[in-house]
Amino acid sequence: MTNVLVMEGRGRTRGSREGGRTGVFTRNLVPGNRVYDERLVRIEGGEYRAWDPFRSKLAAGILKGELAPDVIREGDKVLYLGASTGTTPSHVSDIVGGGGLVVGVELSARVGREFLEKVAKERENVVPFIADARETERFDGFGEMDVVYCDIAQRDQTEIAMANCARHLRKGGKLLLVVKSRSIDQLKDPKLVFREEAKKLSDAGYAVERVIDLRPYDKDHALILATKP
Repeated sequence: MTNVLVMEGRGRTRGSREGGRTGVFTRNLVPGNRVYDERLVRIEGGEYRAWDPFRSKLAAGILKGELAPDVIREGDKVLYLGASTGTTPSHVSDIVGGGGLVVGVELSARVGREFLEKVAKERENVVPFIADARETERFDGFGEMDVVYCDIAQRDQTEIAMANCARHLRKGGKLLLVVKSRSIDQLKDPKLVFREEAKKLSDAGYAVERVIDLRPYDKDHALILATKP
């Protein structure tokens, strides 16, 4: 049984059109548990959580068909920068399963408490960290990561992501970088910002595989998938 389903028609996977809408779902690691009032559905004999692409940039990339559902895999160790209240980290927790790990880093203590209460307390594979993502040395105790996911609203967000990858991401590991163009330059065309941030990764030796414009789910945001050399 797969941990991620993308539905294309009622009752048919690659995903299902629940009620006529294409959807993406993750198999619930904690049956009966909801994180943000998402729907729980029975699919292929298991309980799955509906994954809202308007609240999760990773879900948006998958639902657009530009990001493989298994870009994060069962058993992966994920360093998640910018965990916020835990919507996407909770689904990543579902995906990696009991044999995986999600280290969720959030700068805001207030938001971090919500992440702790809603997600980390219910999921043994989630470790919450109230910290600045720039403090890369604070995350040394978990070994090499398979994935670094970065979703932070900072002008130097790409540099922060690369610093963490340099220290924590294994060779050949994946970087999933959310580019928030208005956090970098409010006046510049977002598409130009996306290209410039992707070039920073390319110039550093990363293999940039996808630059996904997240419209209509998120305006002025892109998700970059790159592989560490």
